This record gives sequence, structure tokens and C-alpha cells, in this order.
Amino acid sequence: MEMRFLATRIAKIVPRIPPVIRKYSVLASEDLSVFAKERLAVEEHAKKTAKTWKNITIYVCTPALALGVANSYRIMKEHEAHHAEYEHEHEGDHQLYQYQRIRTKPFPWGDGDHTLFHNPNVNK
Repeated sequence: MEMRFLATRIAKIVPRIPPVIRKYSVLASEDLSVFAKERLAVEEHAKKTAKTWKNITIYVCTPALALGVANSYRIMKEHEAHHAEYEHEHEGDHQLYQYQRIRTKPFPWGDGDHTLFHNPNVNK
């Protein structure tokens, strides 16, 4: 009831705005053809540009990305081989200092001493 009253009250207060009708807004026929030619030229340019960028993406970016991935994989494998070769020399090098692994309360998973992402091969 209150909403209906409020809506009618607002309708009485707000003045009615007559619809705007554009008169004499038709362009001359030669102006329209010039406009249409310009629009067609812009559309044709947009198609050529889109085709160019599509070709750049397919034939330049994709191979460059594949080469980057292959290079990263090669470097990773070299690093793993180097690390595995010298791993036995550094087995007892790590010292546990008093400021490391301070636990005020145990973690709620596992034995409570290892983080959620603990890896026994890497985190000794």
C-alpha cells in the first residue's frame, strides 16, 4: 500500500517529458554513400588487421612458446643431473640452527612436525 502511494506521489511530482522526435535528420544521398564507403573501408581494414594478428599468433608466438618450453625443460634436466651427481657430497652439510623450525604448537596433520607441503626427499 505504501509503495503504491509513493509511486503515485512521485509520478505527480516528476514532470512529464515529451518524447523527442528528430526532424530533418536525413542525410543527402551523396553524403550517405560517402559515409557507407568509409565504413566499408574501415571494415575491410579491420578484417586485414585481424587476419595479420591471427597469423602472427599462430606462426610466431606458438613456435616461440614451444622453443621456450623446450629450453626450460633442457635446463631443468641438466640441473637435475648435476644435482644428482653431487648430492652424496652434501648429505651432512645442513646444520639445524636454533631459530629454524620453531614450533609453538604442532601442525594439525601428519605427525605435527612437518608442513603441509613437506617433501622428504628435499626437506631433510
